[in-house]
Amino acid sequence: MKLLVVKRTFILFLGIIILALFLVTVDFTFGPIASTFKNSMEYQKAERQPLKKYSALQGEFEFYLPMDWTTMEETFSGGEIIYNIFFVSKDKKIHGFVQVWDINKPLKQFIDESKQAAVGVIDFKYYRVKEVTINNNKGYLLDYSRKDNNDKYIKSYETFVEGANGRIYRASFFVEEQNWKQNYLILFNRITRSFVIKK
Repeated sequence: MKLLVVKRTFILFLGIIILALFLVTVDFTFGPIASTFKNSMEYQKAERQPLKKYSALQGEFEFYLPMDWTTMEETFSGGEIIYNIFFVSKDKKIHGFVQVWDINKPLKQFIDESKQAAVGVIDFKYYRVKEVTINNNKGYLLDYSRKDNNDKYIKSYETFVEGANGRIYRASFFVEEQNWKQNYLILFNRITRSFVIKK
């Protein structure tokens, strides 16, 4: 009788071990596949998210933002920022703005001076600048992470596009690093690629 109980216990214990090994194998084998599938679905969602058209400066500048984002236009004194609209994503994780600047200096000089002014004031984890072309207009992509007042790092993407007559078109995109998702890049690129500069 004791031998029968020991055999049953051994078989039960062996079955649990085999089941545990199977589940671990399934997780290692199918975990990356499931993760890739989930990422693919998120990318597709970002690519298909409905956008709303915005027009500024009597139709001289047009762009698109996701339809379900909250936006607010604000006017600045001083004359350099001639158009500004803030945006916040529906889940409140993405913040940023689209601006038009009216300044009389080359775009590269403007970016270099902005970085120099921030050094020593802002704590950057990294700061990268890359030349880009947006709809046949020369521009720069800034990719950096900076510490905020709560000691959290904010991942930032900013595109500056050079227009005519000293105008600079800017899209800025900010997300706490802990909330960052790679598919946000699709939304950022969709916004910047939607820029239509008519003058």
